[in-house]
Order: sequence, then structure tokens, then C-alpha cells
Amino acid sequence: MTEGDESEHRGDPLAAFVGDGGSIPLFSLKTRCSVGELKMSGTARNVAFAPGGRELLSSGDDGVVHVWDLRMRRCLARFVDDGCVKATSVAVSPGGRHYAAGSDVGVVNLYRAADVPRAGGAAGAPAGLPAAPGAPAPAKALMQLTTAVDTLRFSPDGQMLAMASRLERDALRVVHTETGTVFSNWPTSKTPIGYVHSAAFSPGCGFLAVGNAKGRVLLYRLHHYTSI
Repeated sequence: MTEGDESEHRGDPLAAFVGDGGSIPLFSLKTRCSVGELKMSGTARNVAFAPGGRELLSSGDDGVVHVWDLRMRRCLARFVDDGCVKATSVAVSPGGRHYAAGSDVGVVNLYRAADVPRAGGAAGAPAGLPAAPGAPAPAKALMQLTTAVDTLRFSPDGQMLAMASRLERDALRVVHTETGTVFSNWPTSKTPIGYVHSAAFSPGCGFLAVGNAKGRVLLYRLHHYTSI
């Protein structure tokens, strides 16, 4: 389940659930009632709200990423994540400039949102009817991880992306999104991260919190930022 803290549908913040058979039920967090459902062409495994909450990204076992218009309940775009067989995570940068898609083999593809064709949005397609598949090339294919990527988190300023897999020890990397460069100076082989289950940046980007399988939260200071 994903909550759209800043997302709105008729004035209400939304929560999106991953259902069976490709369904994505939508609920109002204000009324606690169902407000609709999206229907993917394949299975639904991962969802992420875009900034402003008017769009939602979803992906599933078939490696296809869907971009949804939450107001009209229609699919704006549908594309195959390059080289992906089974999608395990998806994320949108806070500014909406980048999409990140993770797979079960550890590859994370970083896309520029402007490169994703949206042929389905202009024709008034009914809810659940996906647009024709497109094939945007990733701005960067990140191959530093080797097991299923289950954590993707952008920093609040959109400049960094943390990607991690809980299936391998110390499997966490931080990426500069504009250049697609993976920071090589951290974490190091001596950084005691463990098996990463979650990660999040502080509002000012000055800290990165990492939760691991031992139930610990490790807090790291990012000295590039003066605010926290």
C-alpha cells in the first residue's frame, strides 16, 4: 500500500493498494471509502505517487510500467522497462523529472519523465485501457546491485536516489540523478549497514536513515548539505 500524502482526488488525499489480477484499488484517507480502481494489463506489484498526486506509476511481474491519470482514471502511458523481466520497485522524483524502476536481477533504470511518450492521454481512453507500449531508453542503467531491488527513495530535492536490496548484505548505493553517477566513496566495504529493509532522506537532505534486518535505524550525515 502506498499513501499519497500530497495527492488529491476531489480534495481528498489518497491511498493506493496493490490488489489481485492487476487491480489497484484507490481509497480516500479522509472518508476511508473506496473512490475507484485502476486496472493494469498484467499483475500489480509496485505503485508510487507522482508529485501533486494527480498521477500514479505502477509496475508488475511483466516488467511494464504504467503512468495513470488519477482524475480521469485512465492510462496516460505504458512502456516496457528496458531489459526487465520482473519489476520489483518503482519511484518518482519529488520534482517529477525522473522515474526509477527496479528489477529482480538488481538493475535499476533511471528515466527522464519527458522521454516517456504519453499517447494515451489525449484520446480520452476509458479507465483501465492502457496506451500503446512505448520504449523510452533509460537515461542510465544502474547495475551496481545483483539481487531484487525492493527499496528506491529519491531525496526531497531530487538530486539523489538511494537504491537497495534486502537479499544481500550491504546492498545499498546512492546515485546522483542528473548524471546517473553512483557515489563510490560511500558506503564502503567497512560500512556496517547489514541487510537493508528501508531508507529515507531527511527533509533538508542532510541525513540518510537506513533501517536493517536487525531492527536498527542507522543515521548518516550527508555533509554536502548544510541544512538537515
